[in-house]
Amino acid sequence: MTVLYFCKKHPEIDITWIYPQDNKPIGVGEATVPDVTNFLADLGVTVKDILQDINGSLKIGARFEGWADTGQYFYHPFGLTDKESVEIEWMMQNDKLDPNILTNYSDLAVNFDVRELAAWLDVKFKEFPNLTIQRTSITDASEIADDHIVDCTGFAKVLINKGQSDNFKSIKHIIPNNRAFVYRAQYSDIDSQQVAYTTLTAANHGWIWNTPLKNVVTFGYIHDDQYDVRQEFIDFVESKVNYKIDQTKIGNVPMITGRNINHIRHQDNKTIYSVGLSSFFIEPLEATGLYLTSFGIKLLDKLIHDEITEEYYNSEYNREFDAVTDFIAAYYRFSNKTNEYWDTFKQLEIEKHRKNHIFPARSWHYILSGLGAEDRELKITAESILKVRKGITYREWLKNAGYST
Repeated sequence: MTVLYFCKKHPEIDITWIYPQDNKPIGVGEATVPDVTNFLADLGVTVKDILQDINGSLKIGARFEGWADTGQYFYHPFGLTDKESVEIEWMMQNDKLDPNILTNYSDLAVNFDVRELAAWLDVKFKEFPNLTIQRTSITDASEIADDHIVDCTGFAKVLINKGQSDNFKSIKHIIPNNRAFVYRAQYSDIDSQQVAYTTLTAANHGWIWNTPLKNVVTFGYIHDDQYDVRQEFIDFVESKVNYKIDQTKIGNVPMITGRNINHIRHQDNKTIYSVGLSSFFIEPLEATGLYLTSFGIKLLDKLIHDEITEEYYNSEYNREFDAVTDFIAAYYRFSNKTNEYWDTFKQLEIEKHRKNHIFPARSWHYILSGLGAEDRELKITAESILKVRKGITYREWLKNAGYST
């Protein structure tokens, strides 16, 4: 994402990408938010590209099951306004889409296969004359000739935190989840299983995502690894796909939750910046990983062009991370689930309605009312019902738009 942004936005800058030969994305399916979809579209990766060529799917929001009480669910829809969000929520409730949804609603997102996106972009990168790719690995900034270096080495933080053991602030005391079991499954009933939203189900010791892509459906159990949840995950996936899964293909992905204190480091005459997992990670619940990455890339652009200071870059990045962390933690704090795992969140101090750049006030309202922590206020009007009641199923929409498998 960093390479694509600077190649596209700044053709006057010569860019060297140190791109390891053994680079292997996790590839469990990536859920996004509208900010990321818009970020990619601005760089030439359109919704059509994602749906047609990158095993992607449309995402109009998320459905949360079992977070308040067993058997109950609520929705967090996208939308630029209260009115749009209520209309999109109705579409999710009724599994119907406005036939012209991409035209009538701009605040939408996508899911995609991150491995296929990487392969698709590898072809696109050949079009940039200002880009040189070196298929190698490095372990120290001294091995790089350039003055400005962006550390995109993920959780390893190879460059940004080298020699800085005290530069990381953990949030394990807020959200202890540190691992995910993941699985890619074949559809067994694609007409009912392929929907235009992600489903997030509260489980015994964490939660499980269900993300429908174009050709497969992905699952992941986010949890604290002090609990053995593997069999619970297997049972859940098999209950959704209605067949025995290949247990040898279950992935086991570690996560490090927290953020850097400083996202800039000076070494000799070089300046090292971090974005993405090299800077932070909360957890995948609201698909904020790529959002915080794109947020940081745009901040970095302003920084290297002297529009903001290093102090502002650090403080703004950290402020956004901390505010979004409060939003994610609210799901746990106000859930009605109770056991040894869930009870640890009951005493969390959450600043409700804390402002950030991704979740507006109505997002807080949807979540807190869905969890029973606030009264619901947003209601669909007769005008909106008339507008959306003639919707079609997601599968019909895919076929009509030419995106069917």
